[in-house]
Amino acid sequence: MWGFKLEFKKSLRTKKFWAILLIMLLLYIPVLYAIKTVQPYGRELEASEIIAGLISVTLSLVKFFITILAIMLGATAINAEITEGTLRIAMSKPISRLGYIVGKFMGHVVALFIAILAAIVVTLAGIALMGIDITSALISDVVLLNLAILLAMMEFLALGYIVSLFVRSTSTAIGVAITLLFLVSLMSPILVEYFAHSKAEELTKEKFGPDWERESFSSYGNGESPYEYMNMQYDRLVREYKRKYLLFDPITQLNFLLGNLTKKTHMIVINETYYPMKKEGLAIVADYDHPIKSEVTNVTGEGPCQGADFEGGSRSEFVNGTHVKVEYTKRCYTIESYQGVGYSIKKNLDRLGVMIAVLLLYLGIGFYRFLRMDLR
Repeated sequence: MWGFKLEFKKSLRTKKFWAILLIMLLLYIPVLYAIKTVQPYGRELEASEIIAGLISVTLSLVKFFITILAIMLGATAINAEITEGTLRIAMSKPISRLGYIVGKFMGHVVALFIAILAAIVVTLAGIALMGIDITSALISDVVLLNLAILLAMMEFLALGYIVSLFVRSTSTAIGVAITLLFLVSLMSPILVEYFAHSKAEELTKEKFGPDWERESFSSYGNGESPYEYMNMQYDRLVREYKRKYLLFDPITQLNFLLGNLTKKTHMIVINETYYPMKKEGLAIVADYDHPIKSEVTNVTGEGPCQGADFEGGSRSEFVNGTHVKVEYTKRCYTIESYQGVGYSIKKNLDRLGVMIAVLLLYLGIGFYRFLRMDLR
């Protein structure tokens, strides 16, 4: 508890903690304004869409800002104490090395929890400002969201501890930690996507032949586009490769764990107006002043809109032996409904196990190093 109290108070007194937290929270202002005022396709957002949007924004901001805070706190956790000589004073107390580093780590965890909690409180405030009731189910989901994010941040904190225990200079350690963050959470996913794209092209070439890029859609009797096939294979391989090879990246695993927060459906609205034809001089034109009828058709389905969100045009038809012109518009609306954090976690329990196992591995490496290292 001595190490915990010391590190917790020290974390809350650091300028970088409050600077990062303030910047993150200030970014909510334009986001809340946009969600409150923007009306896509001229309609108001549904309550589930507002919740989904705010939860998504919270995740994005936390994953960026709190990740940087976590790895920087960890990267200066031990080496700064050695440089300043405070670690020798701490070790003169009647506490063990293991007790000290566990308490120190937990102090940092609670500080991160407060930072994440602040973001969640702002999210709930935003939901309330939109006129949506804060239910017990929503609060429960927010708590689960908080804990899931905290688990990922604990992994970054543990990675920072490893850096701190192997690099004595604090300035160098911060540079190494940021580089490590860049490699783990940015470059690794990019490499995975590159290999997935290469494999998808290879599979497409095997299926459609070496000249598949030059062939037109109509070249294939089954109506299957090689580009659509390649995109489908790419999406499948990216997901498969990330699950297999990015176990060490907390952000990737967090994305999997919370990958079923929302469900996308689409609604297609087709509006058709029939006009009779009339003769004007030598030409036959549509009589737009006297429409015969108008029809509106709604079609719903799973997944987002495919293709353009808006299409329009005209065609000629014969209705009861009469030549008519049909003007039509086709609009597609993607609707994102909130499913819940608990629902998503239950769907991805294997990812939760992976995150816990990797956290224990990182902590094991860091704690073992601290117990064995020369603290002078």
